[in-house]
Amino acid sequence: MKLYFLRHAEAIDEADDAARRLTRRGEKEAREVGRFVKRAGIEFDAVYSSPLVRAKQTAEIVSEICGTGELEIADALLNETSQAQFDGWLKGLPEAKHVLLVGHAPTLADRVRQLLGIAAPEAFKLPKGGLACLETENRRTAALKFAVTPKLLGVQAD
Repeated sequence: MKLYFLRHAEAIDEADDAARRLTRRGEKEAREVGRFVKRAGIEFDAVYSSPLVRAKQTAEIVSEICGTGELEIADALLNETSQAQFDGWLKGLPEAKHVLLVGHAPTLADRVRQLLGIAAPEAFKLPKGGLACLETENRRTAALKFAVTPKLLGVQAD
């Protein structure tokens, strides 16, 4: 199984954190990630997103470009979810070849480091709009296949 960890793209600053929407640049970041995935020939069997607006928007844009199936909301992708709760949720996912998980900092990078066996937080970071692909057979350990950022995909500051 390949797990694709995507941090939501750039969002506006707003008092209501759950309602923060993507900026114009954030929408562009999500589109470029979607185009990259499509060019790579990756077809997601399942797409899961945090319930927060910016994550859902990011997942929707990428899914629309890639032509994937229905988006499922997963509280397990919220920052408040413990590592043990996330691990249980991940183990319970249906078998699939390619699964997109859209969430937030700092826990999304934490989940990647945990699967890779990396203890140091500074050893792997996931910027806004960053995508990391991990391959796992047991959903407890994984190997990093690739990681890309919006900057590597040519999204420049406005």
